Amino acid sequence: MKTMKRSVAFILIGLSLLLIAGISVSLICYNQEGFTGSRVKNPDAYLLDIDRMNGTDIHTLELHEGDALQIHFEAAKGSLYMEMKAPDGTTIYRGNGKETTDFTVNIPENGVYTVVVEARHAKGTIHVQLKK
Repeated sequence: MKTMKRSVAFILIGLSLLLIAGISVSLICYNQEGFTGSRVKNPDAYLLDIDRMNGTDIHTLELHEGDALQIHFEAAKGSLYMEMKAPDGTTIYRGNGKETTDFTVNIPENGVYTVVVEARHAKGTIHVQLKK
């Protein structure tokens, strides 16, 4: 009888360890960086149509004082965050795509502007284009 109880205990411990290992692998895979969708990086545009994104993406645009960027930013799922920085490093836009989806950002000075997108299990759209 003692041998049978020990066997059952070893089997239960083994199954528990397998379950913990499976959950750990699933969590690691779920949080891996990656991008699925369409991404276009041009000198006058940055277009992301995101089916699934985890991680950070960066694009730079060389802009001139008086230029305007037309932006469509919509987070459909997960966490999506965008920040635009002026050449001196100051932030000219920061948001999560949930409050306003279509807007314009006016460019205050000549130089290279950086767009940083951070995503966690995200789905959505970010279109940043020089307004003609």
